[in-house]
Amino acid sequence: MAAQSKTYRLKFTGLRLGETGTIALREALAQALGVATERIESVRILRRSLDARQRTLCYEYSLAADICLTAEEFERISSDSRFSLYQEEPMPVGPRLSLKQRPVVVGCGPAGLFAALALAERGCPPLVIERGERISGRVAAVQAFWKHGELNPESNVVFGEGGAGTFSDGKLTARGSSPFKQRVLEELVACGADSDILFDTRAHVGTDRLRRVIPALVERLQQRGVEFRFGRRLDDIVIEQGRVRSVHIAGEMLETGLVVLAVGHSARDTVRMLAGRGMRIEPKGFAVGARIEHPQDLIDCAMRRDGSARSAYGPADYALKHQDTVSGRGVYSFCMCPGGLVIGCSSQPETLCVNGMSFSKRSGSRANAAIVVTVAPDDFNSNDALGGIAFQEHIERLAYAAGGIPYYAPAQCVADFVRGCASIDLPCEHITYTPGVTPADLASLLPVFIVDPLRRALAAFDKKIPGFIEQGILIGFETRTSSPVRMLRDPDTFQAAGIAGLVPVGEGAGYSGGIVSSAVDGLRAGWRVG
Repeated sequence: MAAQSKTYRLKFTGLRLGETGTIALREALAQALGVATERIESVRILRRSLDARQRTLCYEYSLAADICLTAEEFERISSDSRFSLYQEEPMPVGPRLSLKQRPVVVGCGPAGLFAALALAERGCPPLVIERGERISGRVAAVQAFWKHGELNPESNVVFGEGGAGTFSDGKLTARGSSPFKQRVLEELVACGADSDILFDTRAHVGTDRLRRVIPALVERLQQRGVEFRFGRRLDDIVIEQGRVRSVHIAGEMLETGLVVLAVGHSARDTVRMLAGRGMRIEPKGFAVGARIEHPQDLIDCAMRRDGSARSAYGPADYALKHQDTVSGRGVYSFCMCPGGLVIGCSSQPETLCVNGMSFSKRSGSRANAAIVVTVAPDDFNSNDALGGIAFQEHIERLAYAAGGIPYYAPAQCVADFVRGCASIDLPCEHITYTPGVTPADLASLLPVFIVDPLRRALAAFDKKIPGFIEQGILIGFETRTSSPVRMLRDPDTFQAAGIAGLVPVGEGAGYSGGIVSSAVDGLRAGWRVG
């Protein structure tokens, strides 16, 4: 009599393979299991990462599979540490909300959009207000800024539909896993993102695709009853007896008992207004440095064991960190953009800051990343909760002045920065920043506590990536790695400390960093509040 079989759902880790096709995965998994391929009923990729440590590049997978096994086969496989029973964590279901007045979400970035999604699914589709324009108009404003230095303080790289992430590399990485994170990724796929983002450890969408995905997400929310008003800034908020009563938007007063604040890390005027209305805000650490740009081929050859440049696996990236023993500060690369561009992301007149951006194919000839030094509240006036904002603004004003021409960026050859001498000439034909750059001594514009650790870290990074110094260009400055403030909130209800009905979320509130973590924070808040 044949042995009885049943279907087990198993997780398998550590499968190394150069292909992603279902047939190849089934065959490789069957071989690892020691069973016939037809016994594998289904297979799904949970995680995929590129392993560049070997001479031959390949992917390393974690898989979930439904497999028909006998009890003896299951017992044999269970002794293999690569296998375990797999069960997905369910997405929590929040109770329906019953509110007298329509909730208001401030900000149309990831945190605001996904907070709106959660509220809509709980029966209270909100009004979403956004100071910037929709993407079509926003792109025109951004292009005018990059080409001609014409800044629109209300609609720019950081304000508008989709938030700051719209003009970025579009990275979708976040630590850990949760049903909230999976829900975010699934919504983005439903709106046109590639399905690979569901499992790639270094997933990205690219700014070109995000400009299509975000409007599709907005449309899906509108179909669920969410209303959007663009070109509307939060001017004031009325708090009475420890509770939100209304908001003032473009001269209009709207009564509401629930306001989700998803304003992003650059709405400094809004943060100052909130501080004046009694919101409890504390300073927090962040990081400051400069964008560094190299030939992409240099990074490809350094990071791939086979010494190759471009390959079927796309351009190489890097993640560097250095603990400076002299100062005790951390120095690290941030938001590395393979095949990307260095962009201006100013939002206030006569201030300058930079970031990185890339398109979905990452096909550019240059690579860039921020190299930043940790900054703590003690480095600025920690008695002032908003001291970090003032610190950022000071550096951004110096950068603007050093550019000489409106929104030209100060730049310096890395070798000159390390040696302590100003650059006279720059290879401008290879620098991607527009509208232009001006040779400068960046060390004269930054505090010594940033300059010295940065120089020592660059020397350490050059040992890991030969040519990092000699072929690098620094473009100043990267000041907005994260919010310099945290809006205090209850960890269970997400409501602001001492203010019922006010819910700070996302990067601007100091609880996330990046597209996915911000979206997750907004989604979790939307399910918890009420």
